[in-house]
Amino acid sequence: MASGESRRSRPEMPGSAVEIRRAAPGDADALGLISARAWEVTYRHLIPDAVLDEWIASAAAAWHTAFENRGSDSPTRAWVAEGDGTAIGYATTSPARDNWLPPPEGAGELTNLYLDPAVIGTGVGRLLYEHAVDDLRQRGFDPLLVWAFRDNHRARRFYDARGLRIDVPDHAWVLGDVPCPIVRFRGALTADGTP
Repeated sequence: MASGESRRSRPEMPGSAVEIRRAAPGDADALGLISARAWEVTYRHLIPDAVLDEWIASAAAAWHTAFENRGSDSPTRAWVAEGDGTAIGYATTSPARDNWLPPPEGAGELTNLYLDPAVIGTGVGRLLYEHAVDDLRQRGFDPLLVWAFRDNHRARRFYDARGLRIDVPDHAWVLGDVPCPIVRFRGALTADGTP
């Protein structure tokens, strides 16, 4: 399947098929809402409240700006998961960024993977992850990188279960003058289907 195509699959969500497709400017408000809900549940005790409150308040506007500034040929791609026509999660992929440390040459990055909290544990995150990894693999990136907060245990279990290993065990993202520990996961994007 070409990475620009949508995919239908049936995770453990009763009565609902999930479609993953390329996100479009009309999705900005829905993606902002998913961001706000996911961040509130996930990050409230991991990062300073003032920073999180600012992220939540500006989430939809940030998505609108991203779509306005990103052309159709941008190497950054956003994928949205829909269930019954409603956005329930998203993932973003790009060439690996050097926000914290220089990435290995040729690396691709899963820059975001967020779900509406109501669908955590239903298989939607796995579907988004697989779609994002397929996108990076088809574009020739290798290895795969993912950054996560060190104390985000759900994310750590999720990426560990997909065969990714931490190669940077302790780095800090300074948010609101507070060092917030982050880790970097790494995995091969090889033709044999790993990670």
